Amino acid sequence: MSKVFQGTTTNNVTELTLQNEGGNIGTQTIVWDGTQGTIDQVIGDIPDNWKDGDGSLKQLQIGSSCTSIGSHAFYYCSGFTGALTIPNSVTSIKFQAFENCSGLTGSLTIPDSVTFIGYAAFKGCSGLNGSLTLPTNPNFTSIRNSAFRECTGLTGSLVIPDSVTTIEDFSFRNCGFTGSLTIPDSVISIGYAAFQGCTNLTGSITIGNNVTNISGQAFENCSGLTGSLTIPDSVTFIGYAAFKGCSGFNSSLTLPTNPNFTSIRSEAFRSCTGLTGSLVIPDSVTTIGDFTFSDCGFTGSLTIPDSVISIGYAAFQGCSGFNSSLTIPNSVTTIGTYAFQNCSSLTALYTNTPASSWIGTDALNNTTFTTIYTGPNATGYTSSFQGRTGLTISPWTNYPNIP
Repeated sequence: MSKVFQGTTTNNVTELTLQNEGGNIGTQTIVWDGTQGTIDQVIGDIPDNWKDGDGSLKQLQIGSSCTSIGSHAFYYCSGFTGALTIPNSVTSIKFQAFENCSGLTGSLTIPDSVTFIGYAAFKGCSGLNGSLTLPTNPNFTSIRNSAFRECTGLTGSLVIPDSVTTIEDFSFRNCGFTGSLTIPDSVISIGYAAFQGCTNLTGSITIGNNVTNISGQAFENCSGLTGSLTIPDSVTFIGYAAFKGCSGFNSSLTLPTNPNFTSIRSEAFRSCTGLTGSLVIPDSVTTIGDFTFSDCGFTGSLTIPDSVISIGYAAFQGCSGFNSSLTIPNSVTTIGTYAFQNCSSLTALYTNTPASSWIGTDALNNTTFTTIYTGPNATGYTSSFQGRTGLTISPWTNYPNIP
């Protein structure tokens, strides 16, 4: 149980080593206000709400008698300055313990003794301007929701320890890391907007081979990431706008070949303008959502398998680098408005689906090919079709083979 003391000092504070019958129980935690010399002390664990909202405090020294830092213990203590040192006696940092302690500076090292970092524990600690080191403890398995959100001054690379299985929603949103990101094979789930807005992350990203879920906006606007992007075959779900705006990728995209990966959600790769090479949609996919690949920079062919049923609104809009013919498989029953608008380098369209499958308008607007080749079931096509005029409609000879 914690013991709380209050007092004043006019000279230097002498740190005490406290004893009980069992021996050394460690040093106390001390806070200073920096003006009148008022200090508070607590022996043992730091209680919940201990200094909640006290902006007058200027310095904090966490004692070695502390094993747990309570919820809201230093919430909005924005007057703290200098580096934060967490002793290796601490095992638990509870929710919002240091939220918006924006005056703390330097690097942040979470000691290996820590097994739990709670919701928003360091959220808004924008003054931290060094690296972040997370604990390598086999019992540290989850980075909780918003734990380091808006730590905009953090720099360097981020290494997720290989004990972590879950990176929760907003965990590192809008952090300032300036190096690489390493996600180990232990991670199974990457939460909503977990790394959203980490625009200064650099280098290639490796996503561990056991990840099954990449939630919506997980890496949105991580525009400094480069190289190729390979989504491992373990992945069954890629959420809305998961990689939207990752414009720095400058090589190929490889999607997972997992029978349970059935949908590429809206805007998942929108505005990944630097991607190159061909795009192969896996043959497990049935749905390609709205704007999924809009304004991507692919420079090769597009392969849509006969598992696909629906191609969404503006799904491939602005992919001007696709430079081969486009084949719409038999399985497709709906093609949305602007689906292939501004895919200006496509050379021809092969289809065996009826024109009524194109449920929107202007899906082919600003394409430049001149011929639609129609298979035996492709009825209803005319020379003016989906935003184009002057098209030639020709039989697809040797169907289903592409000449």
